Amino acid sequence: MKVILAGYNTDVENGSGTPETISAAYARISRDPAPITELRKQASSEVEEARKSNRTIVYKYGHGSIAEHAVFNFDILGISRLAAEAVQSFRLTSFTEKSQRYIRIGEDWVLPAGMNQHSSVISDLFSCYGELLSALLESGLSKTEAREDARYILPLAATTQMGMTVNARELEHMIRRMKAHPLDEVKSLADALYQAVLPVAPSLMLFIESTEMDSIAHLQPPPVPGNNPVELLGCDSDRRIADWLTELYGEPSFERVYNYLGIHDTLPRFWELFRSDFRITLSATAYAQLKRHRMSTQLVSAYDPALGVTIPPSIEKAGLADLFRRECSKASSAALELNRVGEYLLTNAHRRQVRLCINGREFNHFCRLRDDAHAQWDIRRIAAEMISIVREKAPLTVKMTCGKSRWEEVTGKPAQ
Repeated sequence: MKVILAGYNTDVENGSGTPETISAAYARISRDPAPITELRKQASSEVEEARKSNRTIVYKYGHGSIAEHAVFNFDILGISRLAAEAVQSFRLTSFTEKSQRYIRIGEDWVLPAGMNQHSSVISDLFSCYGELLSALLESGLSKTEAREDARYILPLAATTQMGMTVNARELEHMIRRMKAHPLDEVKSLADALYQAVLPVAPSLMLFIESTEMDSIAHLQPPPVPGNNPVELLGCDSDRRIADWLTELYGEPSFERVYNYLGIHDTLPRFWELFRSDFRITLSATAYAQLKRHRMSTQLVSAYDPALGVTIPPSIEKAGLADLFRRECSKASSAALELNRVGEYLLTNAHRRQVRLCINGREFNHFCRLRDDAHAQWDIRRIAAEMISIVREKAPLTVKMTCGKSRWEEVTGKPAQ
């Protein structure tokens, strides 16, 4: 694992060298009549006083929002895909991760201490990946298509890297929560992030010790038995939006909005009044797409071999399904002998359940991306099913909800 503080915002006009002076200067705006430019200049010339001010305002007065003015960029290398899921669960952070869909993955993985005896399971999965990749290329698939489907056999222990951008308030929250995570790798990452940022912004990293509440946040229930991959648990009717439209226009006219909606537009905020609640059973690969939509509420169960695996149709077609199932079965058997760390041995094909509560605005955004012809086939299948289910309950609210590639077909409007 390697964590590098790649960048952070500073006062370029006054050259303070730390984002803390911007936080301190902006905090003074509410109580000091001096122009902002003067407040920044003063804070930059008195860094230690700025730090003292930050500690007082955040710790004593509880105004943590000033820490949001400090922003950091991190290079994170050499962590497992399993740990990456834990990091990327945080809502107010931006990530760009190495894609197994577009890059050929080398034989590199992370296993916790004491699990070296299971390295052969991981090595076999990587060998199978190479075999599947070669066979899929020979079957006529493009490099991207072959990599997209061969990666289903890769273990969650496979290493990845990402770029992360986060403000100081959310970073402090992340560090505290990650320190209470059941996986040691995630705890180590929390320490590495803290050590990387501490020399630059010590006054904004104050609440980093975990509490019992942080432990509760990591609890995961067992999956709920059932065969339906997309189950609707609750859904509002069109009434939620219609009532607001009536307040606006004197009538519940959805067309008053849809007439102006283009393919690149987001729906207005009052679409958030509508909510739908799902239980979704999906592969780790599909979850990697879903987890990016962090403006929804996502509560995950543990990965459970009893939920089975998702086998790409191309692997079935190529006659490789028996090989695929055999390697997944070996990984499942090894994982069942362990507690939660056994998830490192599971593959991208193994499934988990996600409780997903999503508002109408975010649902439209999710489907615009994931119901699209360019979307990964696994998550696209799930998105299409979600649209179909919700459309029965609230046809007007999701009338224009579809992937970009289906825009003209569904809306009757030009895709421009």
